[in-house]
Amino acid sequence: MSSPVAAHLDTVSVRADSTAVLPADRIDGLTDASLSETGDFTETNYLGGSGYKSRVQTLKDTSADLSGHFMPGDAPQSVLRDAGETGGTVYVTFIFDPNGVAGSKGKRIPMVVAGYDEKLTPGGVVEFTAKLMGNGAPEAV
Repeated sequence: MSSPVAAHLDTVSVRADSTAVLPADRIDGLTDASLSETGDFTETNYLGGSGYKSRVQTLKDTSADLSGHFMPGDAPQSVLRDAGETGGTVYVTFIFDPNGVAGSKGKRIPMVVAGYDEKLTPGGVVEFTAKLMGNGAPEAV
């Protein structure tokens, strides 16, 4: 029987290029991360069919939301901010199983930063939120 996998937010990394992830690429201060993978579907019905819709998957897409404490000296957070301003591609790595074998630990996904927000709450700490959209196929790591 399978067991749930513990979440390791310290294993989410961002780089400005597609080279292998280093420990310095981990996002400091990250408190929440989500990854979504969706697919577009096209109906394949024809007249005289069963009367029910049938579909085939065409294109796949990914998106991610990252949020946490704003750290002005954190290089990966700077990469996210810069990409939000320039529209450049960043490479986000999600590790779901740090103890897995190569190719089954997680995914590295080229993404663009669709939105970057900073939230200032009086009496609290500055927080950031980055909304990312996929910009290519994920690669198993």
